[in-house]
Amino acid sequence: MKRVSLLAMLMLSLLSWSFAQERSITGTVTDAGNGEPLIGASVLVKGTLSGTVTDFDGTYQLSLPAGNSVLVFTYTGYSAREVTVGASNVVDVTLQQGLALDEVIVTAQGIQKEKRALGYAVSTVDGGELEQKPESDVTRLLKGKVAGVNITSTSGVSGSGTNVVIRGYSSLTGSNQPLFVVDGVPFNTNTNKDNGTNDFLEGGQATSSRFLDLDPNNIASISVLKGLSATVTYGEQGRNGVILITTKNGSASKASQKTSVTLSQSYFSTEIASLPNYQTNYGGGFHQNFGFFFSNWGPNFNTRGGRGIDASGQVRHPLDALTDPSLKAQFPEYAGARYDYRNYNSTEEFFEKGYVTNTSLNIQGGSDKATFSGTFGYTDDKGFLPGNSVRKLNLGIGGRVELANNLMLNSTFNYVKTDYATPPISYGDGSGIFAGGGLSVFSDVFYVPRGVDLSGLPFEAPADNRPVYYRSGNDILNPRWTTKYARNTSVVDRFYGQSSLSYKPTTWLSLNYRLGIDTYTERQEYIVNRIGLASNDYAAINNGMYRTTDIVNTIFDQNAFATASFANILPELDMDVTAGLNYRQDEFGRNGIESTNQLVFGFIEHSNFTNQSSVNSLSGLDIQFSQLERLVAGYASITFDYKNYLYVNLAGRNDWSSTVEKENNTLFYPSASLSFIPTELMPQSSVLNYLKLRLGYGTSAGFPDPYSTRSTLSSNARQFVDRTGAVITTNSNATYFEDNGASAILGNPNLKPELHKELEFGVDAQLFNNRLGLDLTLYRRITNDLITDAPLDPSTGFSQTTINIGEIENRGIEVGLDLTPVQVGDFRWNIYTNFYAYKSVVNELGQGLDEVQIAGFTNQGNFAVEGEVYGIMKGTVIDRDEQGRAIIDGDGYYNQAANIQIIGNPHPDFTMGITNTITWKGLSLSAQLDYRHGGDMFSGTAEALFARGLTKDTDFDRTQAFVLDGVTADGTPNTTMITATNLYFDNIGFGPDELSVFDATTIRLRDVTLSYSLPRSFLANSPFGGISLSLSGQNLWFNAINMPPNSNVDTDALGFGADGNGLGFEFLNGPSVRRYGASLRVQF
Repeated sequence: MKRVSLLAMLMLSLLSWSFAQERSITGTVTDAGNGEPLIGASVLVKGTLSGTVTDFDGTYQLSLPAGNSVLVFTYTGYSAREVTVGASNVVDVTLQQGLALDEVIVTAQGIQKEKRALGYAVSTVDGGELEQKPESDVTRLLKGKVAGVNITSTSGVSGSGTNVVIRGYSSLTGSNQPLFVVDGVPFNTNTNKDNGTNDFLEGGQATSSRFLDLDPNNIASISVLKGLSATVTYGEQGRNGVILITTKNGSASKASQKTSVTLSQSYFSTEIASLPNYQTNYGGGFHQNFGFFFSNWGPNFNTRGGRGIDASGQVRHPLDALTDPSLKAQFPEYAGARYDYRNYNSTEEFFEKGYVTNTSLNIQGGSDKATFSGTFGYTDDKGFLPGNSVRKLNLGIGGRVELANNLMLNSTFNYVKTDYATPPISYGDGSGIFAGGGLSVFSDVFYVPRGVDLSGLPFEAPADNRPVYYRSGNDILNPRWTTKYARNTSVVDRFYGQSSLSYKPTTWLSLNYRLGIDTYTERQEYIVNRIGLASNDYAAINNGMYRTTDIVNTIFDQNAFATASFANILPELDMDVTAGLNYRQDEFGRNGIESTNQLVFGFIEHSNFTNQSSVNSLSGLDIQFSQLERLVAGYASITFDYKNYLYVNLAGRNDWSSTVEKENNTLFYPSASLSFIPTELMPQSSVLNYLKLRLGYGTSAGFPDPYSTRSTLSSNARQFVDRTGAVITTNSNATYFEDNGASAILGNPNLKPELHKELEFGVDAQLFNNRLGLDLTLYRRITNDLITDAPLDPSTGFSQTTINIGEIENRGIEVGLDLTPVQVGDFRWNIYTNFYAYKSVVNELGQGLDEVQIAGFTNQGNFAVEGEVYGIMKGTVIDRDEQGRAIIDGDGYYNQAANIQIIGNPHPDFTMGITNTITWKGLSLSAQLDYRHGGDMFSGTAEALFARGLTKDTDFDRTQAFVLDGVTADGTPNTTMITATNLYFDNIGFGPDELSVFDATTIRLRDVTLSYSLPRSFLANSPFGGISLSLSGQNLWFNAINMPPNSNVDTDALGFGADGNGLGFEFLNGPSVRRYGASLRVQF
C-alpha cells in the first residue's frame, strides 16, 4: 500500500541553497510495520534548507553538502527520525506510526515552524480529507473537523453562501468572518450583495460566497490560526482568525523528482435532505370547509356530499373558477370542469434528482533545482432545485526554480470561471413573498395545499405567459413559473496568484519578497419576466425586472520580510527572527442598471424594458458603488528556543489604515506566547509520551469601513420624476440621503478602530504510547470601542452617525481528542473527537443605547443588549400576567405583548464532531458524526407548515375544539373554545414569534467514506503508481431532536444571509442537501 501525505510535502520547499562540494545520497523510506513505501516523506539535511521528498516508490535522492552528515526524515502521522550518514551513499530508513513530534506546519505569513514551538492553537486539515467530495464549497467540507470553527450554510442550494466564524463573535456591525490566505495571498470571500442592509428580503439568499471559487481537489493543506497570538502579524486583517490554504500549485516545490500524473473522476447524486413529512388526509380550506386557499384546514379527503365536496368527491376546477376574464379565456378546456379532491404529492414531486460530476487532473515533477505543478478541475453541479446549477473551471500552475547566487523563484497562477444560476431565493413568511421584496421560490412551494396538483395543473397562460395557479384571484405565484421565468445568475472570472523571490546570502539569513494579487470580475443578473399577478405584494416586480450588476474586486498585496536563525546566542539558546513590511490595497467597484416594465415577454435585454435606473428599486440604494482601502504595516517576531523544550515568542505589528483620520490611523499590536515541553526533562514513559503547556497573549483591532469618518454625497439622476415624466436631477437618495444631497449619516472624524485582546492557555499531550492525544485550549477575548450606528435627533439634520461604544467578552473552550483503541498489524481504528463551547456576552453598550440591532427587523431579529449574549433573539411574545400566565383575549386567542422581548439564545451550548476511521491494508472506512447541543432557532418553515396544517404533526381529528391554557384579562381561567384552524392558523401562523422558537439540538451523519487502494504488488508491472476507488456520502441523515418531528427542519441554515452577523433564524430560505456517489483516482 502506498501512503500519500500532502501535508508532509510542504517540506519540499526547504531545498538546497548550497553549491559547495556535495555527495549524492539515495535511499528508500518505508513503513516499519508493513514495509510499504511512504510517498511524500520529507528528507532534510539537518540545519539547512536542503531537502526533498520521496516519490511513488518511496525513494529519494538529494545532494549532501560538505560538512553536513545528519538527515531528518518526517512523515505525517509517523515519528521523525534523524540518521547520521556514514561512508555509504545509500541510506534506507523505516518510520514508525505515531505522533510526529517535530511536525512542521504553516503559520502566519506562510512561515513554516515546528508545531512543538508554538505557544498558541493551530489546527491543520490535510488536503486528502477534502478531495473527491461532492461539495464544491471548500468551507463546507471543514464542518465539524476543527474545534472552535462554526460553519453555517445559507441553505442546501448548490452555490449558496456560507458563513464562517472562529471563536465566536467579537464585533457588532463589523465582519466576524476570518481572513482567508491562499498561497500567501489574501483571498476575497465576499458575497457581493447589492444591498447590505436587508438583502435577505430582496434576493441575498441566492448570492454565493466567493469561497466557491476554490477547488477542493487542488488543496494540499489547510492551517487554521484561531487566536490573536497566532494571527498578530496579520494585524487587523487577522482579528477574526486566519485560514491558510496551501494549494498543490503552491506546494509545487515539494514535488518528487519523478513526474507524476493524478487523474480523478467523481459522480455524485444530489437530493433534498429536509423534505417535510406531509399528511395525506386533509386538503385546502378553513374549519373543515373546502376552499382553494393558501391553507390546508379543509375537509377530509374521504368527504362526500358536503363541506364543498360533491357526491363524487370532486370540486369545481380551479381554472374554471378564475375571476379574471382575460386569463380564464385562455383555458376554455376547463370550462365547467370538475377536479378530484384527493391528495397530491405536489411538493415532493417539485424537487428533482440532481448530480455533481468532477474531473480533476494534477501533474507534478521536477528535480532538486526546479519543480513544477499543474492542475485542472471541472465541476458540473446540478442541484435538487429546478433551475439551480454551478459550473466551475479551475486551472492552475506553480513552480519553483533555484537560480544562481542563492536566489530562488517561486510562483503560482490560478484561473477560475464560475457560472452559477438559481431561481430567486429570499425571505418567506408563510404567505408568499415579503411585500415589495424579491421573489422566493421556496415561499410558494413548501405549503402547497395537499389537494392541489402542482405538477399536473398548467402554470402559465398559453397566450401571454402569465403565471396561473389554483386561487381564483390568481394572486400568488406558481413556483413552476418561477423556476422557468425568474433567476439569479452570477458569472465570475477570477485570477489569483503570487510570485516570490528569496535570497540567502548566508546560511543563517533569508531575504524574501512576495507579490500577490487576487482579482475577479463578477456579472450578476436578476431576471424576472413580466408577472401580471393581482397582488400588491408583487408591485415592484409585477411588470418585469432585469438588473445587471458588474463587479470588479482586486486585492494587491506586497510582502517583504527577512528571516534569520542564530544558534547558541547563549549556551544552548537559539533564536529565530522574522521582520517584514506589508502593503495591501483593496479596491472594489460595482456598476449596473435596473430596467422595469417589460415589453415583450421572454426577451431579456435592457432595450426591451421601458424604465431604466441606477437604483435598486427593491432596496432603494444606488447600484453604483466604489471603495478603495489601503493598509501599510510593519511586523516582527522573535522566537527563543532553549534546549528544545522551552520556546518564547514575542511578536508585534503596526498598521497604518486609510479608513480613519490621521490622528487614529496607526495602531500597534503586541503579542507573546510560551511553549514548555516538560516531558523533555522527564525519563521516557509509556504512559505520558509527550506534554506541552502553552500560553499566549495577543492583540488586534478592527478598523471601520471606508468613508465612515466623513459625511458624503450621492448622485441619483432619477430621484424625482414630474407628472409629465421629465426627470428632475438631484444629488440625493431618499433612503439614506436628504434632499440637499448630503448624507443622512453624519461622518465621525473621531471614530477609532475596535480593540481586541485575547489570552489563551493550552495543553497538548500524547499518552499510552501515542495511542491517546489531547489538544485543549481555553481562551478569553475582550473587544472594546465597538463600532456601531447611533441615532441622532432629526433637528441635527442627520438621522444617525457611527460611534465607538461598549465591550464584548468572549470565552471558550476547545478540545481535540485523538484515540487509537486498536492497532494490530495492518488494522488500525482511530477516533478523533473535537469539542467546542463558547459564550459571547455584551458587557457594556454605553452612549445611552439600550440595545443595538445586529440583524433582521426592528421587531424581530438579533440584538446586542447589555448583560445578554451577543445576538440575543428578540420578537413578539405572549402577554403574561405577574404570575407568568398567558393572557387570552375575548376570541380565545393569545394576547400579544405590546413590546418585543427576548425569545431565545441562538448560540449552541456546545458542538462536537466525532470521526471514526478504520484502515486495513488498502481498505479505509471513515464516518463523521456531528452533534450540536442547545441554542434556539426561530423556524419560519415549521411555523408555516404548522399554520397551514400540512405535516403529519397536524394529522389528527380536526373536528375537536381547543382551549388555550391561560387567563382572561381579569385573571379568570380561559374557557373559550376555538377550532383547530384558530389554534394553528391564527395563533401559530399569525401569532407571537415565541411559538415558533425551538431548541436547535441536532445530531448529524456528516460524512461516510469507504475507499480501497489496489496493492502495490498488483501494479508492479503496470504504468500506474496507484489506483483507488471511493464511495462517499454527505449529510446522509440528521435529526433536529426538538423541532416538530415531521417538519424536518435542518438547523444548518441562515435566514439573514451568509456574510452578516445574524443567526438563529430561518425564513423558508431553503432546505438542506444530501449527496452520495463514487470517485475513481488513478496515479501514473
